[in-house]
Amino acid sequence: MSDLIRNIKLEHFINLVSVAFADGFIEDVERECLEERAIELGLLPEQIMSVMANIENLEFIVPELSEAKEEQLADVVFMSMVDGNIEEKEYLLCLNIAERLELKKSDLDEVIALTKRLWSRNN
Repeated sequence: MSDLIRNIKLEHFINLVSVAFADGFIEDVERECLEERAIELGLLPEQIMSVMANIENLEFIVPELSEAKEEQLADVVFMSMVDGNIEEKEYLLCLNIAERLELKKSDLDEVIALTKRLWSRNN
C-alpha cells in the first residue's frame, strides 16, 4: 500500500474517531464500529492506539478526493446512526461535516435514507 493511500485511510479513521468523540465520549457500540472500520482500512494496531491516545486533540481533516468525501460522509452517517437512529444533534453534526466536505444537505439526506434502508433490511 502506498504512503498516500495509507495516509488517506489514517485520515479517514481520524475523522471517524473525531465524530464519535464529538459528544465527549465513545460508547461501546461506537468503539466496536471504529475497531471494525480500522481493520477494514488496514490500519496497524499502533496507528489505532496513537489516534485513540490523542482523541481529545483530533480535528476533522477534509479529504481532497471527491470519492473520499462521499465515503467519509457515508461513514460519518453510519457512525451517527449506530444506535439505530439519528438524533437532531447528530444530524446537525453530519450537516456541518457535509458542508465542510463541500457536499449538499440533499447529499446528506440521501445518505441517511440509504443507511436507514440498509439497516431495515439487515434487522
